Amino acid sequence: MDLLMVREQSTGRFVYTERLERRSGETSWEYVRRSVRREARIRTRFDGDATEVIVGWDVDSVEEFLRAHPEYRMDGDSEGASGMRGHEGRLEGDAVDQ
Repeated sequence: MDLLMVREQSTGRFVYTERLERRSGETSWEYVRRSVRREARIRTRFDGDATEVIVGWDVDSVEEFLRAHPEYRMDGDSEGASGMRGHEGRLEGDAVDQ
């Protein structure tokens, strides 16, 4: 499982997360293509100057991602959970790839 995350540049807060999973019968190539398309749609939804889009491969949570990549932690926040705003899941109006 992979995690698509959007983080505010100024505060380091994660304002959006979405889990990406390979579907049953989906080839690696199909999964990568679908994931890249989803990432591109998320990038267009958030202001590029104020946020950054991060893909965490083989992680289930922001906390796990931050443990593996401490360079993304802000101000000694060792768990990163305090930076979450509860926006996990699809954005309103987003279509799910079939």
